[in-house]
Amino acid sequence: MVIDENSTKILRQKFEKEMRREVNLKVFLDEKERIEGSRKFIEEFLKELGEISAGKINFEIYSIRSEEAKKYSVDNAPTILIDPDSSYKIVYLGLPLGEEAWAFIDTIVQVSKDESSLSNKSKEKLKQLNEEREIVTFVTPTCPYCPYQVLLANNIAIEAKGLVKSFCVDALEFPELADKFEVSSVPHNVINGNTSSIGIQPEEKFVDDVIKGG
Repeated sequence: MVIDENSTKILRQKFEKEMRREVNLKVFLDEKERIEGSRKFIEEFLKELGEISAGKINFEIYSIRSEEAKKYSVDNAPTILIDPDSSYKIVYLGLPLGEEAWAFIDTIVQVSKDESSLSNKSKEKLKQLNEEREIVTFVTPTCPYCPYQVLLANNIAIEAKGLVKSFCVDALEFPELADKFEVSSVPHNVINGNTSSIGIQPEEKFVDDVIKGG
């Protein structure tokens, strides 16, 4: 088992209480694993989440060279898309390991509700947004602060559904992307291709950054 017995009990209660509908994940993998055993891990992890959630979390696995990958413009593996057929643009590049696992799960729960956990003030501000935005949050599995920033970015993508695309990128799995943005500490936040901030950002400030475009 990937998920221990105590965590399974907690998650089962959480899913039963909070999840409102099924959420579908699309997983894109390559035969050449960046991390040895990653395919086995992600298959087992998502299978267990599906069982714990009583079938509310579903997943499909595709090759990085599949037509489905072309359809969603996926060109890196491993990549996980959260409920893309519901017009959400929430992308994980890398495995949701370590500290990132809980933010990944919380994001799935929020998507099932079709609502963000942002403050009313932030929700009102995001109504101003009429152009697409792309948020990239670089993380590492051992960073205790990264999940909070990722969850904030994902909630903005939930609230501004279809307009904001949120990427969570494991800087260790994708060093070429980390080098491109000169990532030296995490969370490292990029908006529309430009570094906007480093570290956890207050919700109101980060929402303003997204609206301004960086």
